[in-house]
Amino acid sequence: MNFVEYFFEALRFAPIPWLRRACFFCVVSFVFGLVPPVFAQDFQFSKEDIVFLEKIQRRALNFFLKEAHPETGLVRDRAPNSEGRVNNAPASIAASGYALSAYVVGVQHGWITRDQGMNRTKRALRFAIQEMEHEHGFFYHFVSMNSGKRASNSELSPIDTALFVIGALFAAEYFQDPEISKLAKQLYERIDFKWMQNGGKFLALAWTPEKGFDSRSWGHFDESLLMYVLAIGSPTHPIEAEAWHALRRPIGSYMSYRMIAMPPLFTHQYPHIWIDFRGKHDGVMNYFNHSVTACEVNRAFAIEQSENFKTYGPNSWGITASDGPKGYKAYGAPPGWAEHDGTIAPTGCGSCMPFTPRESLACLRHFESYGKKLWGQYGFADAYNDDENWVATDVIAIDQGTMMLMIENAKNGLLWKTMSAVPAIQTAFEKIGFQAGAKELIWEQPPHSHAVYIAGGLQIDGLMKDWPGGIDTVVLDKKNAEFGEFLKDRDAKARIRFGWDENMLYFVVEMDDDSLVSKQKGKNIWRDDLFELFIDSDGDGLFWKDPRDFQLGFRPERGGNGVQAWSWFQNGEDPIQLGWVKAAGYVDNQGYLIEGAVRWSELGIFPRPGLEVYVGPAIHDVDTDGSHRKMQWFFRSEEKLKRFQLGKITLEEPRGREKTT
Repeated sequence: MNFVEYFFEALRFAPIPWLRRACFFCVVSFVFGLVPPVFAQDFQFSKEDIVFLEKIQRRALNFFLKEAHPETGLVRDRAPNSEGRVNNAPASIAASGYALSAYVVGVQHGWITRDQGMNRTKRALRFAIQEMEHEHGFFYHFVSMNSGKRASNSELSPIDTALFVIGALFAAEYFQDPEISKLAKQLYERIDFKWMQNGGKFLALAWTPEKGFDSRSWGHFDESLLMYVLAIGSPTHPIEAEAWHALRRPIGSYMSYRMIAMPPLFTHQYPHIWIDFRGKHDGVMNYFNHSVTACEVNRAFAIEQSENFKTYGPNSWGITASDGPKGYKAYGAPPGWAEHDGTIAPTGCGSCMPFTPRESLACLRHFESYGKKLWGQYGFADAYNDDENWVATDVIAIDQGTMMLMIENAKNGLLWKTMSAVPAIQTAFEKIGFQAGAKELIWEQPPHSHAVYIAGGLQIDGLMKDWPGGIDTVVLDKKNAEFGEFLKDRDAKARIRFGWDENMLYFVVEMDDDSLVSKQKGKNIWRDDLFELFIDSDGDGLFWKDPRDFQLGFRPERGGNGVQAWSWFQNGEDPIQLGWVKAAGYVDNQGYLIEGAVRWSELGIFPRPGLEVYVGPAIHDVDTDGSHRKMQWFFRSEEKLKRFQLGKITLEEPRGREKTT
C-alpha cells in the first residue's frame, strides 16, 4: 500500500462525514499542492482567466452561428472541429435549443449584435411553430436541417424538446421582444406533458409512430430535472409535483463522498444551465451543493485512477458521456455503474465551472497545453484519450453549448438571473415545495432480517411443506424499485424467506407475477423473469465479478418443478449441474415459487448461530409487452468502484435451545 492509498483507506474510518471530506482534501492538498474547491460566487477570475474563458465561449458560439441553417434556424447535432471537412449530420432539436441561449450570450458580450441575435431566434422559433413535425407539442430528437422532418427514424423526445423550449423561454425573457415572447409561449403551452405520461407517474422516455410509447420512463434523478420543472410549471398541461418527489434517487458513496449514484457528469450539470438551485432544497437535498460533490467525485476518481490511465490526473478530469475511441459512450465516475476507459471530455470539467471554478479552470488550462491537438475551429475537441492516442474529430453541439453556458453562469449568473423571472419556474418551485437552506441526503442503514435454523435441512421440491411458520419475511415491491414502471400493485411483488443448517443456506421466494417470460438459457437468463441472490461471502462488500462473491440467478420453468440457474462471477457456470446449488419451483397463473439451497462450503462461510451473512435478493420482472422492472432489497454502491453494500441476515439459534451466558 503506497502513501496515498494508506491515507485514502484511513479516511473510511473518520467518524463524521465533514471530517472525512476535510481529511480527504488534506491528503489531496499535500500530494498535489491543491486546496479545497470554492464555489464560483466566492471565486474571482483574473483578467487573463476571463480572456481565456471567453475565447472558449466565442469558439462555441461560432459553432451555433456556422452550423445553423440560414432559413430554418435548425442546428446540426455535431460537426468536424477542423475546417474543410464535409458534414452531413442531421439537426438536433436540443442543439437548436442551445443555440437560442448561445445567441443571447453572444449579444450580451457584443460578439453579435442584438438584431443578429433576435433575427436568428425569430427564424428558429417561427420555423418550429409553423413547419416542424410534432406530436402534442413534442419534437423528434433528430430532424432534417432543410425541412424539419423526422430524421434517422428518431424518437419523439421529451428531454430534447425541453432543451429546445427552455432555450426559447430564456431568449424570450432576455430580449423582451413581443414576437419572440409570443412564439416561445406558443411552443411551451402546446406541450401536452400529461399525454407523455401515458397513464403513469413519470414522463415516457420516448414515443415513435411505429411503436407508440417506450416502456421505459424518465423515473430517475438525472438531466430530466429541468424537464420536470417545465412539466410541473406548465400553465396549460401541468403534471403533479408527485412525479418530482417520486423520482428514484439511489444514494451511494465514493471514498468519503455521499451522493446520488448517477455516473455521467452531464446529468449533474444540465438542469443547472438555466435553473438556479443555489441556496434552496426540496426536502431531499440542495441540488447545487450536490452537483459540487459530483464534480469533486469525478475529479477524485480521475486522480485515483491516474496510475491506470495516463489521460487522467488532478488537472485532467471530466468523465462524462462523449465520443470515445470505440464510439459514443455514457462514460462516468462512481458511485453507480461507472463506465470509463481513459477518455476525458473537456466539457466535463469545463461545465463544472460554477461548482468548482479553481479546479475547472486548471483543467481547461491543461487542455490548452495540448495546442492544436485538441483545439480547433469550434474550441476543444469533444474528447481525447492519451492511452489510445485518440482525439475526437467532431465536436458535439450540446457539449460545446453546456460548457459555454456554464462558464457564463460562473462569471455572472446570466442564465440563472434571467430564468428566475420566468413565471413557470417560480410556479414549479412553489408546487415542488422548495425552501431556503441546505439539506443533506439521508444515509440509510442496510436492512436486516433473519434466517431460521432448520434441523435436518429441507427437501428442495418447490412445495414449502418443510418450512416452519412465523419466520421473518423480506418483501419486495414497487417501494424497492431500481428501475421500471409499476402500473399495477400485483404487477410484481415478492416474499422471500431464509433458513439454514450446518450444510446449506436455504431460501424460498413467492412471486406475484401476472406475466411470466421464460425464453433464455444459461448465462442469458437475466433477460427473463428472474430471482437473483447476491452474496458477499467475506463481509467486505460485494465486488462486481469478484469470484469470492456471488451473483446467482434462478428462473422457473413452465411445467414440472424445474429451475434454470446460473452463477456469473465464477467464470459463468450452472451451479445446479455442478452440485453446489439445489433449486425447484412451480409456475401458475398467479406467479411462481422458487425454493433453493446453496452450500456453505462453496461460499467459504462457516455457519454458526448469530453469524451475520450479507445478501441481496432481487427480482427482475419482464412482461410480454417488453416492459421490465427490477426490485432490490439493498444494493448500494459504496466507497470504491464496483463495490456494493448488501443487506444482512442473522443466522438464528435453533428454536427451543436455551441461550447460555
